[in-house]
Amino acid sequence: MKISLITYHFSTNNGVVMQAYATCRILKNLGHNVEIINLHHKDLQNKSIMFKFFERIIREIYMRKFQKYFLPPLTKKYYSLKELQNDPPKSDCYLVGSDQVWNPNICNNSLLAFFLDFGNSEIRRVSYASSFGVKEWPITDININLHLSKLLNSFFAVSVREEEGRFICNKNFGIEPTVVLDPTLLHSDYNEITGEINSNQEIVCYKLNKTKDFFENISVVSRELKLPIRLLNSWRPIRGFKYNFPPSTKVWIKRIAGASFVVTDSFHGLAFSLIYQKQFVVILNEDGKNSRLENVLNKLDLNDRLFTSVKAMSDNLSWKNRIDYEIIGPKLQLLKQSSLNFLQNALHQND
Repeated sequence: MKISLITYHFSTNNGVVMQAYATCRILKNLGHNVEIINLHHKDLQNKSIMFKFFERIIREIYMRKFQKYFLPPLTKKYYSLKELQNDPPKSDCYLVGSDQVWNPNICNNSLLAFFLDFGNSEIRRVSYASSFGVKEWPITDININLHLSKLLNSFFAVSVREEEGRFICNKNFGIEPTVVLDPTLLHSDYNEITGEINSNQEIVCYKLNKTKDFFENISVVSRELKLPIRLLNSWRPIRGFKYNFPPSTKVWIKRIAGASFVVTDSFHGLAFSLIYQKQFVVILNEDGKNSRLENVLNKLDLNDRLFTSVKAMSDNLSWKNRIDYEIIGPKLQLLKQSSLNFLQNALHQND
């Protein structure tokens, strides 16, 4: 089957790129031919490259190299939904997912493209692990919501990444989607990218939002574990910390995979900590956008790894208790099998 995937495939954010890679590899392993719909999404690119000029250029070089070696072919470039509707890719299936592809605050003018509002109605449409990135659906326009409902009800199968997504679909669009794993957790073999993994006696901190509280309290972790801390996403040296300037996707994964301990507030930081069976803690974001972190940890009975702040973590040393992956591993495997079953049925049922 030829599958045309629409997702966020070009970004300076490692997690965004890795979810695209994982989705494509999963589909390829299932025996499908995959291409990525090359929608030029200006809004996403502007938000994901808010760096100084030099930093942005380095990140883009890394991402273009990654795209060249590890992502499947792209369609011709589309600059608008209208162009996509006028000349859609010829395919057996259109698939959307994952990440925040249904977040209207990110998609903006491209929203309908991510709801697959293009192409022949006979082409199979599937959503895998699509995320809204919000707890409540923000669009109140009745006509828009009716149109989105019509589009979603034309899908052969719909899955979302979070329980909140299921609630939004049910309440606003009248459908009951399946909740599945993020593709980075479903696909667990990243040797093609990383090569050999070396163990490093260090704490890796991949924290997107570093507050004053972070710098005042993170040293507690270092003292308790008697290990140095490496800041994985710092663009300048900070006294008392190791750092990478700047981490490529390969280095980013290898640092997490080789760490003795991981501190993160990132979903994909959590995902790769689980994949490589790391000891870790998750610091909740102050903006309240934590549902995807909470969902995964709740399903694995790892809620004790969640902390509201680094200060809370420094006051409660329960995180020093080791995660037993002989218990966690089988739970994650069951979730992976369920997610894979959904995808296989969505692509092959009624063939």
